[in-house]
Amino acid sequence: MQTQRLPWPMTRPVAIVTGASGGIGSATAAVLARDGFRLVLNGLEADALERAASRLPGPRTDIVCHAGDVTDRDLPERLCEVALRQFGRIDALAGVAGTSRPAGFHETDDAEWDRLVDINLSAAFRLARAVGRHMMDRGTGGAIVQVSSISYANGGGNVAYGAAKAGVVAMCYAMAQSLGPYGVRVNAVAPGLIDTDLVRRHFAGEAFDRLAEGASSRTPLRRIGRPEDVAEVIGFLVSDKAAFITGAVIPVTGGMELLPPISALPAAG
Repeated sequence: MQTQRLPWPMTRPVAIVTGASGGIGSATAAVLARDGFRLVLNGLEADALERAASRLPGPRTDIVCHAGDVTDRDLPERLCEVALRQFGRIDALAGVAGTSRPAGFHETDDAEWDRLVDINLSAAFRLARAVGRHMMDRGTGGAIVQVSSISYANGGGNVAYGAAKAGVVAMCYAMAQSLGPYGVRVNAVAPGLIDTDLVRRHFAGEAFDRLAEGASSRTPLRRIGRPEDVAEVIGFLVSDKAAFITGAVIPVTGGMELLPPISALPAAG
């Protein structure tokens, strides 16, 4: 099945961004606004969402804020309805919303597991399904990007979070195959340690400094990530510059996950 994309310079593309009041989400909104997207922004708290929107470039009429919990099963359809009512189309989805906290495997109870899997995986599935169905019906293609985590490959600091983010990767592969014939591309980004308010809340003060120093020392680029590092990759993936990329999971880690060469190991000296 062949599809035809309408020319974006004439039609002004529309993107839904979840987690838009957080570090990576707000940075993603800024990148997409800069690149000419009209935006439907979702976040948990209306005030924080409005503050994030007020900092974006472009006219305020190009931005709609819709606060709501991503675990609300009615939210996906509401966000699609808002986008269609306000702008008449949906071209892209950036599924950024997510959360975690440091916790050992033995400390994770059923409630913690259910909460983190629902926020980080099930909610992402429901929203991507709603947007994907709309894109299929519209027949002019589209792009979906989900935020996973490098935790999908190493388990991370919370088993429920790591398992959910691994599920996001598997979902990306499945969606790319299902939606590809309709011209819809589906990709994921897998950030490493990114300097966000969420991370700083869990590692306050000197704990964050020690974390950043330790992570930087084992990262080839010798620093931790910034929200903009992730946002720029998302912006690329939803653009027509990535027209032949689908089913990809792109690490945005500074190379943290790379094993050092044997010659660099302490015992090799």
